Amino acid sequence: MKKILFYAVTLAACIALVSCEKQGPARFRGYYSFKTGGTVDIKGKVYDIARDTISIDTLVNEYNVGGRTIRDTSYKYHIKADTLSSRDTSFLRQLVAESGQMHILGKDGDEMIVTMNITGGDPVVFSALHRDGNLTLSPTRRMVAVRPDVDENDETVLCDMTVSGSGQRYDNMILFKMDYSGKYSYEDLEGNVSVSRIDCIATENE
Repeated sequence: MKKILFYAVTLAACIALVSCEKQGPARFRGYYSFKTGGTVDIKGKVYDIARDTISIDTLVNEYNVGGRTIRDTSYKYHIKADTLSSRDTSFLRQLVAESGQMHILGKDGDEMIVTMNITGGDPVVFSALHRDGNLTLSPTRRMVAVRPDVDENDETVLCDMTVSGSGQRYDNMILFKMDYSGKYSYEDLEGNVSVSRIDCIATENE
């Protein structure tokens, strides 16, 4: 009799636990800390450009110091860039890692809203849809910072891109696979994103 009572109490506790666990869109709602980063492949063209000096302006500045006139000469060069040729190319670029706070809110039914407050950057807002345990982020346009060279970590290029993605929840985390598309242009290189490998890890705030 005691064993039966023990099993009955255990079964009731399990049922209560399952019933209290969040289901559907409610499982994603909440406040999170996130970090996003990865790389993109660019497919496009590299241009061979000749830069010719077409004129030089000579500027003479005079300064009076202690009754003496001192002249300082500077030169301003006017450059004309001519495209000599171009060729197809593909290259890898790294996105500048982003972090900040994410807020996932319910809207109507399976519709949701995801806000990303990026530290030191602009906020981003996605319309989202919950389906079969996945949270799909609808495409939205935003400026994305890209590193033009892996050896020049302080330099960045802002690119106008369309961003979307899909995420699943595991314990207290949501893992998003992000998709970036758009144009890249810097100096003699330009092209479009052909493949993106971007991950976003969102950890629920306690």
